[in-house]
Amino acid sequence: MPKLAYFDCPTGIAGDMCLGALVDAGTPIAYLSEQLDRLGLSAEYHLESERVRRNGQQGTKVHVHLLHPPAFKSAEPGVDVHSTFDHDAHQHSPDRTRHLPEIEQLITQANLSDRATDWSLAVFRRLAEAEGAVHGISPAQVHFHEVGATDAIVDIVGTCIGLDWLGIEQVYCSALPVGGGTIRAAHGRLPVPAPAVLKLFELRQIPIYSNGIDRELVTPTGAAIATTLATSFGAPPPMILRKVGLGAGGRDLALPNLLRLWIGETEAHSTKAEQHPHPHPHSIAPNPANSIESIAVLETQIDDCSPQAIGYVFDRLFAAGAVDVFTQAIGMKKSRPGIC
Repeated sequence: MPKLAYFDCPTGIAGDMCLGALVDAGTPIAYLSEQLDRLGLSAEYHLESERVRRNGQQGTKVHVHLLHPPAFKSAEPGVDVHSTFDHDAHQHSPDRTRHLPEIEQLITQANLSDRATDWSLAVFRRLAEAEGAVHGISPAQVHFHEVGATDAIVDIVGTCIGLDWLGIEQVYCSALPVGGGTIRAAHGRLPVPAPAVLKLFELRQIPIYSNGIDRELVTPTGAAIATTLATSFGAPPPMILRKVGLGAGGRDLALPNLLRLWIGETEAHSTKAEQHPHPHPHSIAPNPANSIESIAVLETQIDDCSPQAIGYVFDRLFAAGAVDVFTQAIGMKKSRPGIC
C-alpha cells in the first residue's frame, strides 16, 4: 500500500533525529543495526535508542556511539562537529579520509534494497555537491574524515533503510528553520546555518524561516536528507494520518526539540476507503485540493428600471444556476437613485 511521509521540522532536522523518528514510528532498531552492518563499519560505532523527554513530550533518541571518537570535539554538548567534510585532507594526516567514490562503493556493495541504495547514493551525492560548491572543488574531491564520516554514513543510510522498511514511497517536508548563532568546527567558528546547509537551501530553493532559536537547527546531514528525498516543501499533503514518530534532538530548546514524522496514506489508497467504497461523507477529512472551485462575479449598475423587472431577473438568474444574487442601492448620475 503506497504511503506518504511528512517531516514536520519545528526545531529543524538532523540525521540522528530522522533515525529517532523512524524508530519511534515502528522501524525496529535491531533491523537498522543488521542492515547497517552490511556496510562493514560495525567496528567503528554502536547504535542505541532510548526514550527521552523534550519539554515534557516523549520521543525517541537514537545515539550513534563512535568507538574511536575524533580528536576534535565541540565545547557545546549536542552541537554537531563540522569536521566531517574537508578538501584539505593533508591537514588531518593522523586519520585516513573517505571520499565520495569510496562511500558510494560501501553503499553499492552492502546488498541493501534497491530503494535504500538509490536514496542513500542520492543523498551523499547532493551533500558532496554542496560541500564541493562551498570549497570550490568537484564533488569527487570532497573528503570525509574516516571517523567523523561514520556517524554521517549511519545517519543517512539508516534513514533511507528505515523509510524503505516503512514502505514510504513519497516524502514531503515542512519549511525549515534557519537557526542562528555560531558553531565550532575544526578550523574555527562558523555562522549558522553552516555553509554547506546554506548551499543546500540554495540549490533546492526551499522555503526557510526563523523561529527565534539561535542554535544550529539544521545539520548538513539533515539538510541533505530533506533536500534530496522530499518531493516538495511546505504544508503537509492531503493524507489520512496513520502514525506519528517523534525523533528527539540532543538538548531542550524553547520549543520541544522533536522531529515529527507523519506517516499516512492518500485518501484514494487508504485501507478503509477500499473496504468501504461509500463512506459517510463526514467520516473522512475533505481533500483541500478538491474543495477549490472557480467563481465568476458579474456586476452592473442600473438607474432606470422598474422593481418588478428586478424581481423577475432574480428568478431567472437563480434558475440559470447562479450561486447568489443581490442588489444594493446606489446614487447614479444627476443624483438619481439606482441599484447595482
